[in-house]
This record gives sequence, C-alpha cells and structure tokens, in this order.
Amino acid sequence: MGQWKVWNTDGLPVDKALVVWNEAISSAFLDVRTERREHHPVFNARLQSLEAGELCVNRLQAPSYSVAGGGDSTHEWAFINLHHQGTCQLRQHGREQSIGPGDVSLNLGCSPFDFSFAAGLGITCLRLPLALLASRTQRLSDAVARPLPVGAPTQLFVGYAHHLAQSIDALQAWQVPQATHCLMDLLALAVDSHHAPDENTRSSVREALYQRARRFLIEHQGDAALSPLDLAAHLHMAPRTLQCLFQEHHTTFTKTLLELRLLTARQLMARAPQLQVAQVAYRVGFSDLSYFNRTFRRRFGMTPGEQRRSENVS
Repeated sequence: MGQWKVWNTDGLPVDKALVVWNEAISSAFLDVRTERREHHPVFNARLQSLEAGELCVNRLQAPSYSVAGGGDSTHEWAFINLHHQGTCQLRQHGREQSIGPGDVSLNLGCSPFDFSFAAGLGITCLRLPLALLASRTQRLSDAVARPLPVGAPTQLFVGYAHHLAQSIDALQAWQVPQATHCLMDLLALAVDSHHAPDENTRSSVREALYQRARRFLIEHQGDAALSPLDLAAHLHMAPRTLQCLFQEHHTTFTKTLLELRLLTARQLMARAPQLQVAQVAYRVGFSDLSYFNRTFRRRFGMTPGEQRRSENVS
C-alpha cells in the first residue's frame, strides 16, 4: 500500500492556489477543469490521496468551487462520494442530484459530469475501477446522480464505506483487496436492491470482459514475458477475479494464451514461408523452441517443420 499524498493551498496566492488545486484533483481523480464559484481573496483547500491497490481514497476540504470532466473512455473509474460538510449539485446522464451532509453520491469518469460545491466542502471519495463494478451490476448508470434506494442494503453499504474510508490506514496490504471487493459487492447489492437479479445481463457483462481479455492477449501475445498480472492491471481487476473469469469459460490464462500463440504461429507459417520456424516461434512469444515444437505437435498432430514441408508439397 502506498503513502498518503497531500496537496495544500493554504497561504498561496489565489491564482496559484487554483492551479495547484486543479493539478491535485486531476492527479487524484482524473483530468478535469476546476473553477472557484465565489471570488474570495483566498482559496484554502486540502486534499489527501491514498492508492490502496484497486481502491483510491481521497479526502477533500475546500471552499466553494465547481468541477467538470469525464467523457473520455480512458477514464474508466467509478466514484463513491461520502459527503460530510456543505451542499452541492451533481449533474450527469441528464439528471441532477442535490446533496447534503450525510448523503452519498455516485458518478462515473467515462461520461461528462459536473459538480458544483457550496462553501465548507468536506467529502471523502472512493475511486474504483469501473470494469470491476460493471461485472457486479449493470445498473451503475441508473444509480448515477440520484439517491440510492432506501433500505437495508444501502444502509449496509454506506456504513461499510464510511468504516473502510476511516480505517484504511489500519489494514494490512494483503487485507485491502478483500475489503475493496466487499465494498463493491455491497454497492452492487444496494444498486440492485429494487430489482430482481438479471442473470442474462450479468452474463453479458462477464462475456464482454472475457472478450476484452482475449483482445489484449491477441495484441500482446508476442511478449514472451506477458503474465496474468499484466492482463489484470489492464482490466483493473484482481488476479483472483481474472482467474475466475477464465474459469467461467472453462479455461485458464495459460491455456488461452498458448492456444492463441499456436494458432497465430500456424497462420504465420502459411502466410510467411520466408520465416524460419524459430523466427515464427519467437515472433508469437515462445522463448523455448523445443517447447514450441512439442506444443505445436500436440495441438496440430505434426511438428512445425512437418507442416512447413506439407505446405511446400501442396
């Protein structure tokens, strides 16, 4: 787990303070545009940010200001906002939510949004990978910029979110992933609490994640050092969650990557007869030629050399 990063504009000239604050918000959240709403002679604001695996905890205190951002597909984040002080307006997906102390709001970084904060802002924001939440519920877009459903699931989620945000420092690094996944499970429970489970929707989301994983492997199969950690990082997914994703499709990361490399190697030998077998093997990510020959024969019933000779005869 990383160290807390702190930005503080106390004592800075207003123009400099606004620049520092915009840089702070963009660093801890995503690229945005911030503006002060009231022209006071000072802009004293403070942001603490902690990266804890898939979770990022941000604690903010600031005077009146507004922020606009989102709409970039590279910003695949979801934000859980725990409001402690002040009032604000959140606009996203054509909706507007009025928020006060004790409320919770949700917004997504992948589509345009804007916040307008009144004076005396105090907020804790939990940033999570959108892909991981999308694998648990398809109703995140419906939950944005509106109150969560009233009921026990929301109470469980809100209570847990506050306790996690307050006690994140006390957790061991190995405990953080499980705690984070509990947070996401409880959010999905709260969001879906007024709807019956839709297994078809959930399955389609998991299938989309699996296809994203396969595309990444296809694009990077030539990297001999490619590992499950690389793919998990790309998908903003815990290695264990990635393992379960492949298991749902009755395969593993290793089997899938091997199959893709062998199929690509076979196509390369047919399309590029000028390449030697060793060149083909290394190009698709094999670092051991004998292993390539063995696995190729086991998959296709002949060695790469035998296939090359059969193609020359034909």
